Parts: sequence; C-alpha cells; structure tokens
Amino acid sequence: MGDSTIIYQNPEDVKISGDNTNNLIYIYLESFENTFLDTENGGIKNVNCLPELTELAKQNTNFSNTDQLGGALPFTGTTWTIASMTSQFTGLPLKVEVANDMDQQNRFMPGAKTIGDILNENGYIQELMIGSQKEFAGTDKLFLQHGFDKICDINSLKQEYSFKSDELNQWGLDDYKLFELAKNEITQLAQTGKFNFTMATIDCHMPKGFLCKYCPNTYENRYENIYACQSKLINSFIDWCKSQSWYENTTIVLVGDHPTMAQQYVNDVPSDYQRTTYNCFINSKVTTDQIKNRQFTHMDMYPTTLAAMGFNIEGNKLALGTNLFSELPTIIEKYGQDYINEEVQKSSEYLDKNIYQFN
Repeated sequence: MGDSTIIYQNPEDVKISGDNTNNLIYIYLESFENTFLDTENGGIKNVNCLPELTELAKQNTNFSNTDQLGGALPFTGTTWTIASMTSQFTGLPLKVEVANDMDQQNRFMPGAKTIGDILNENGYIQELMIGSQKEFAGTDKLFLQHGFDKICDINSLKQEYSFKSDELNQWGLDDYKLFELAKNEITQLAQTGKFNFTMATIDCHMPKGFLCKYCPNTYENRYENIYACQSKLINSFIDWCKSQSWYENTTIVLVGDHPTMAQQYVNDVPSDYQRTTYNCFINSKVTTDQIKNRQFTHMDMYPTTLAAMGFNIEGNKLALGTNLFSELPTIIEKYGQDYINEEVQKSSEYLDKNIYQFN
C-alpha cells in the first residue's frame, strides 16, 4: 500500500516498525556494473567474468531494468562514490556542485533521516569499514553524524595491524585484506546484539583499478581480471557468512556504487545499451515477483533495504525512494526519468534549508 502520487516523503513523518528484524551487512561495490556480464545474463561480453556474482544474483533477489540481470539506472547526484552512498543512505541525491567537497562542511545533510538514524533508533550497533581514508569527501561525517558508532579506515587499521606492501594500493588497503579484517570486526559486532556492518570496496577504482596478488590473468582486459577476482572474493566472503551462527538472521545487500569511470574499459559498450549497477539481496525477509523490467535508482535502496530486513514502512516511501518489494511504482516509473532528473537539478529552498543546512 502507499500513495503513488507522493514524490517526496519526509521520513520523519513515516511510521517504521518491526518486531523481529534482521542484522544488516551492506557492501558498496566500487564501480560494479552489469555491463561486464555476458550477453546471456544481461551484459555485453562474450565471456562472463563474474560467474559467482551472477549465480548469487540469480539465487537471491536481483532487481533489474530488463528481463535479464540488471540494476539501478545512473541518475543525477548518484553517480560517484560519496553521492551513491548518500543516495542509498538518505533516499536523496547529492547536489552535483558539491562533488567531493562535503569534508568542508561542518555537518553532512543534518536534516536527513537516514538508514543509519533509523537503525540507531532501533538499537543497532553500526560500523563502517573502508580501505581508504574516512575523511575523504566527508564520508566520516555522513556516517558518524547519522547513527554509526565506529568507522574502521586505513589509518585506524594501520594502528591495529601491520600491513605488507603487497596488501596496500595508492588509495589504501587491497580488498582481499579488507574482507579478511571484516570477518574479525563482524565476529565482534555479532556479540554486541543487533548490528549493521557496512563496507566499501576499492579495487575497481578509476583510472585503471588495482590488481592484487590473487587477480587472474585470464582476460585481455585488465579490468575484467580485477572484476573476476572480486567476484570470487565476495562469493567466498558470503560462504563464510553462511557458516556463521548469525547468518540466518542477517540480510546481506551487495550493490554497485556507480558505473565505472575508467573510460578505456567501456569503449566497446554499444550506444543503445543501458549501463546499470549490480545489486543482490540475500536473506531478505520479504519477497516479490516484480523484480524484472523495473525502472529505479539508488535512492530506492533506502526503503528497500529496510523492508528486506523486515521493517514495515507505512506507505512504502522514504524521501525520494520507493520500497521495491511493494507494489508501488518508483518515482521514475510513474513520472519518467527525464522529468524527475530535471526536477532534482533545480534549486530547492526546502532541501537547502531543511536537509543540507550548508555552513
């Protein structure tokens, strides 16, 4: 149920409830797009370099823009890392002119009510783990000012562990090492009660991605070798999760943060192919058969994630996001992507005054 004519729904006005909600593991996958799948599964390649992630998406819930595997459409204010994190976390786009400068603001969208705020109200202990520096683009402010208890980043991890040179790259820590340390953190978190463990990968970062010692040499395209390595790495992490006592009560969300900006790897993409980001919901407490041929953006991940964890969202809308497990159309399904895209680029006195509250 819900009112499909509502475009913006203030989360402060929405009743969100749930008795027996799941823990959350949420993984932002750097530059992970479906383009690199084979044509049979919704990509453009002859050979699929992501076989494990393909299987995970098929065996669990993948929301798609086609009748194959697919995902969220790139949308204004969601197409770079901090913007994607913000849109999935708040159901709102980040202003394009802000770029990566939110570290210069005292507060990160103080008027927004986020996933972090809602889980904090519900007693969850929340941690973000990243292999880069938490201050970049104001990442620390986004999470710590909205309900998170702790951030593990390259600097705090260096204080706790010693790293070999082949475990580091120019942004920070290689992903295989990050996943290794994530297991320690989650094991500790799981002893504290309900938890939300959020992490972000880095190995597929522009301009050409980071090869680690486990990357294969199977593909001519360097990026596909990194993708293939990530596919195995993430799958093996999910296998580890499955062997833990908390797994049955934990929803895992895997989501590409934005299409890759490493242009040389997407030169062969046909002009009529719609590039989208990967998503997979594992252990969702709700299901729907309306997963194919959907038009949605990262803003819809906000209510959809809470619903997957078992929360009931009155009206099924939060900010500009729609719960994809509900029967309600998303705002771009109802009003068209061009119209909504145009609208969010307009100056909004309401957002500036109530949500952003810039210095």
